[in-house]
Amino acid sequence: MLAWAVVFSHLVYFSDIYTHGFGALISHLGRPAVLIFVIVSGFVITHAIVERPERYRSYLTRRFMRIFPLFAITSAIGYFACDVQVLTLARVAYSGDSDFDFVPLVNGIASSNHQNLWLHVLAHLTMMHGAISDGALPFSAYAFNIPAWSISLEWQFYVIAPLVLMIVIRHKFLIPAAIVLAVIEGAFGAGLFGHFYQPSFLPAAATYFAIGIACRLIYPSIAGSTRYPIGIAALIIIMLLPISGVPIASVLVWMLVYLGLIVGREGSSDSFFVQVHRRLWENPVILYFGSRSYSIYLTHIPTITLCHFVWIRLKPLAGPLETFVALSIMTVPVTMIAAELLYRSVERPGIALGSRIAQWLNQPLVPRMGPLQDILTRKVATSPDAP
Repeated sequence: MLAWAVVFSHLVYFSDIYTHGFGALISHLGRPAVLIFVIVSGFVITHAIVERPERYRSYLTRRFMRIFPLFAITSAIGYFACDVQVLTLARVAYSGDSDFDFVPLVNGIASSNHQNLWLHVLAHLTMMHGAISDGALPFSAYAFNIPAWSISLEWQFYVIAPLVLMIVIRHKFLIPAAIVLAVIEGAFGAGLFGHFYQPSFLPAAATYFAIGIACRLIYPSIAGSTRYPIGIAALIIIMLLPISGVPIASVLVWMLVYLGLIVGREGSSDSFFVQVHRRLWENPVILYFGSRSYSIYLTHIPTITLCHFVWIRLKPLAGPLETFVALSIMTVPVTMIAAELLYRSVERPGIALGSRIAQWLNQPLVPRMGPLQDILTRKVATSPDAP
């Protein structure tokens, strides 16, 4: 659902209806949807680290192979798609609209893609492109594939998540770490790290990851055992109100999901709230799209570009609203097909390969013994002085 919210938020940009009416409402869904996912990510990654401890190298390999293969392929496709976007947006009937500032953004991204190609390639290979300011490398976070700025944010979190959890769980250096985090967030807010179009640099989104981490760590203490889960959820929201920059709507959506997990943990699974919660989030349609959501998220911009290219040639004089309706009808099924193909051919094999490599890396390092070592070992074992 979050992925599709981002898809439609971008459809209104391509159609130039993002400045007024329902188009403005849809355009404002994109960033909150990503931030809700950031909270979910903090919860899920914490759960994975707590429930399945493994060596750092195997953990990082697993996470890398989870996101990089599809990210790399869609970035390569997005490089060429961005040039098509420039050509298509220049030919639409509403290209002269002074409020259509999406056009200069796309033109700037395409120009930087070509002028700074190898710098962008290097930044994307490390998945640190979101941590580079616009002043240091123009449109670094947006290069190749606009939504991929959040993939860099996720990777930055993956890299330090085990260290963060070690500090939080052991309470060692917790207060100094909190002070350092507050200072870094303040510096980011003051613009000392440069200009970023999105919260693609980890300090900008640390609060959202922290919400997810905290919710997972307190979950065993309150799930199914507290009489007032709604009160606890409300208390968490009230505690977050003083934190500037946190959209309460995003937190409320997450709390509804989290509350369902809390209430449904034990004995109260027959309650009306839990039944509604499960029908919403555990039905086959949602589960299907959930498993393909990463592919949907990374393929939708090239798909919109292709559909827009076709639509403009079919009806070059189409207006914004007509274009939005047509693009929606075309984009949704094509995105579903592309996501299914990439899920099966890239995403799932990448996950499987990452799991195999991680299992190998997680094995204890036992030196292989040669024939001479075998003989010496047997002699030592049979010696009268052997322990």
